[in-house]
Amino acid sequence: MRIDCCGTESGLPKIRLLPPDIRHRLSHTYFVSLQMLRQNYLALGVLGCVFLLSVTTADNSVHILSKYGHQPLTSTTLKWLPVAHYNPSESKEIVIGGVENVSEEDDNYANQAEKLETRRPALYVCRAMHSGVWVAGTQKEKERTCTVTIHGIVHSYEKYELLENVDGAARISWVQWNRYTQPHVGAVYVDKMLVARHEIPKEKKNPRYTHYIGTLNSVESFGTIVYANENGKEESAKYGELLVETEPIRYELSAVKLNWPKKRDIKRASRVLNEVTFVNSRQETANLAEAFVYKYKYSVYWGRRHAILNGLSTTITLINGTSLQNITWGTRHEENRTDVYNVQVCLEPGTGMNVTLKANYTDMEVPYTATLISHYEDGATTSRVISGTRQEETLFDITPEFGPVYFLGNFSLVPTTVPPPVTTTEPPTTTTLMTTTTLATTTTKQPQETSRATYRHRPDDASDAADNDENLILPPKKTDVSTGMQSDDGGPLSLKDKGLTYGGSAISVASTSLTLIISLFLILRRIT
Repeated sequence: MRIDCCGTESGLPKIRLLPPDIRHRLSHTYFVSLQMLRQNYLALGVLGCVFLLSVTTADNSVHILSKYGHQPLTSTTLKWLPVAHYNPSESKEIVIGGVENVSEEDDNYANQAEKLETRRPALYVCRAMHSGVWVAGTQKEKERTCTVTIHGIVHSYEKYELLENVDGAARISWVQWNRYTQPHVGAVYVDKMLVARHEIPKEKKNPRYTHYIGTLNSVESFGTIVYANENGKEESAKYGELLVETEPIRYELSAVKLNWPKKRDIKRASRVLNEVTFVNSRQETANLAEAFVYKYKYSVYWGRRHAILNGLSTTITLINGTSLQNITWGTRHEENRTDVYNVQVCLEPGTGMNVTLKANYTDMEVPYTATLISHYEDGATTSRVISGTRQEETLFDITPEFGPVYFLGNFSLVPTTVPPPVTTTEPPTTTTLMTTTTLATTTTKQPQETSRATYRHRPDDASDAADNDENLILPPKKTDVSTGMQSDDGGPLSLKDKGLTYGGSAISVASTSLTLIISLFLILRRIT
């Protein structure tokens, strides 16, 4: 069997002499190919629609003139807000470019004083897509249209965007400009032009507005400000004012209030920092000290927020006046730390003890509120209240774990008590062997050295809120009452005269004898 192809009058090939099974296979292949082609065309159509949608969707970010050249920077405190998302009842701050003058012939005012006290309607800075480009213009406070102009064509649009000062964080001003001066650093862009305004000359009789808002059509010298006047006609000026944003040079985070009751542990793991064996091979009771050296990774992150410029140096002060380490805002600070924890024990002759230093390595989040102060190059400052979440990875609950005291000769455990001695002259008394660490009993206590790695956990209830500072991130080390162990402060007097404080047996016996003597003295005094 063969396939014979011959030309027809239309020039198309003609297939004949094909068996039924081959014709069926060719038809099926043709049908599958057609379906795949349709699917490909559908996918291309969807991609095309997505591309067109992304092209026509406006970028709401605001760009400002950089001091490093013509490459604009993205503002962190200004944005273009679509009018459909704007609600006058919300506390959004829209940039004002002028006000509307109240007509003197308005009969709604009973007298001149009432008219002067009335607030004049604002003229907001807006932008609209006009002739294929974004153009800045004016939106009157009581209207819902943005009037713009370019190339002699003035038009009012119902679909436009307003210039929002996010959280009132931007320091903006209108700066004088003329055709012989370069635009100031921080001038606000609208597309490739700059937002500008022209003040209506005072000699003009009964002007309707104080300013005309428009665009500077060139960032180079000899440009002109183009705007629409109250009659709907395009005009231009060789001088006016440019909208300029001044960025801060550093931040100050003050009066930080950490909300410890709402602390959340992301990850918490127990960790052994070091292990040491204390041995007293002397012939008398001895105080033994050891410095536990440990290393760990520390990191802190104060978060990111809108309307705050990342990368600026930031000082942090807690509400109780404690100053923390400076940070770079918006970045995580990480470092490898090495710290020392001093432990001292008192052991009887011929005894030993194993001590293990443990801690909890915790990754946690703590909400906070603070006052953010922005410092500017000219010495001016602005402040506002912010809230955020502080994330920290560090060691918590650094505590020594003490093993039982044992004899060095046979490694048997030392008993904590012995039977009381029996005498004929004195009543029996119970004596406790001071084979474990004894708690120092002194009338005055020296302040202990603080450790930057030691943090306190807040109590679940607020019953002791009056005695605890919620922002005491660096508390003093405390004596472990349960074991009697005390962390050594590492000072020059740390090991001086410790025999007076740790001579537990002598102090106990002396105290008992003194009590008996005083009791006998009182009894004799009554008798006499």
